[in-house]
Amino acid sequence: MPAYIRVKLKRKEEGRLLAGHPWVFANEVDTIPKVLTQGALVEVITAEGAPVGRGVANPTSKILVRLLTHNFERELDGDLIGQRVERALKSREALKEKSGTDGFRVLFGEADGLPGVIADAFGKGIVLSCFSAGMKAFIPDIVRAFQAGGYTFIYEKSSGEACQKEGMAEFQGWHTEPGPLPFVFTEGRAKFQVHPEAGQKTGFYLDFREARKKMFEMSQGRSILDAFGYTGAAAVQAALGGAKEVLSLDSSQSALDHALENAKLNGVEGKIQFQREDSFKIFRELKKTERMFDGILLDPPPLAKSVHELPGARAALKRMLGNAFDLLNPGGFLIVASCSHHFSWTVLEGVTREAVEESGRPFQLLDRLTQPTDHPIILSIPETEYLRTLVLQEVEF
Repeated sequence: MPAYIRVKLKRKEEGRLLAGHPWVFANEVDTIPKVLTQGALVEVITAEGAPVGRGVANPTSKILVRLLTHNFERELDGDLIGQRVERALKSREALKEKSGTDGFRVLFGEADGLPGVIADAFGKGIVLSCFSAGMKAFIPDIVRAFQAGGYTFIYEKSSGEACQKEGMAEFQGWHTEPGPLPFVFTEGRAKFQVHPEAGQKTGFYLDFREARKKMFEMSQGRSILDAFGYTGAAAVQAALGGAKEVLSLDSSQSALDHALENAKLNGVEGKIQFQREDSFKIFRELKKTERMFDGILLDPPPLAKSVHELPGARAALKRMLGNAFDLLNPGGFLIVASCSHHFSWTVLEGVTREAVEESGRPFQLLDRLTQPTDHPIILSIPETEYLRTLVLQEVEF
C-alpha cells in the first residue's frame, strides 16, 4: 500500500474541488508539508479534516496538487491509470467511425482524469506529452495502456514553457521501437504528415478539424487567404474543396517546408502559394498591392495567456479583423478563431461585432465552432474549453 501525505486546505477552499476541479493551488493550502516531493501521493482534506480527494503533488508548481479521485478508498496506481486510458480510447471509438479521420486527441488531460497529460493519435502512432511533474511516474503505465489499445509507436514530446513552470526536465524520444516519421494520417479527403520531433505541440493541431471542414465546404471557386498557415492543413482543405488559389502565410520556414510537403502529398501544390511572413504585419502590405480575397482564415496563436493580457489581446484582434475586412471581396467569408481559454465567447463576439460595425459592412454569423469532442469540455473545469471560432459571411441587402 502506498503512503499518502496529508495536505490540509485553508478554511472554505474545498468548494471548487468538491465540485470537480482537480487543481489545488499552493495558496489554498494551510501548511505545505516539508516532506512533499515531486510525484508524492497525497490525500487532501478540508480544514475540518473531511476528505476531498487523492492526487499527485509538485511543491515547485503553483498547482501544488492535481487530484485524480475523490475516493479515499481508490489507490493511485498503474491499474487506475490504465483504466483511465482505456476509458478515453473507448470514448473516441464512436467518433472515429463517423468522422473520416484517424487523427484524434486520445488523452485530454484533466478532461480524461489524467491531469497534465495529453496524447494525439496519428494512425498507429501516438505523440504523448506530460506537463505535470507529479504524473511523470505514471508514463510507463500510460504507454502500456496505449499498446494494449493497439497503438504500435509511441513518441513522447514533453518540452517548452509548461515543463519549465513545473520545474521538470524536458524530454523527447521513443517509448517503443522507433516508428516511421513523419506519421501520416487522414482527415476527410486529405492526408497529412506529422513531424512531432520538429513541430509545435504534438506536431499537428487536431482541435481545428471542424474549421478546416468549413474551409473545405466554403472555398469552391474562391481565392483564399490562410493567415497563420502553420503546416498547411487548412490551406490543403481549401484547395481540395475547389479553391481557385490559396495564399498561406507563416513566420516559420520549417512550418512552410512541412506545409509544402502536405500540399504535394495531396496533389494541390499548384493551387497554394506558401509565403514566409509575419501575419500580424503583412495585411498592410497586401492592401498596398490591392490583392483581395473571397475567404480569409484568421487563427492566430494565443493572444491572451492570462486574464491580465486580455485588453491588449482584444485590441490586437480587433485591429487584425479590421485589416482583414479591407482585404475581403464583397460577399466574402471570414473565419476567426481564438485558442485562449481567457478569450470567452462574450469577448470574441464583442470584438468581432465592433470590427464589423466599424467596417460598415453587413455580416451574418453562420456558425460558432468549438473544439471537437475528442477534446472534451468538462463544465466544472472551465480551462478545458479554450477554442472558439466564428464563421462570418457578408450579406447583401
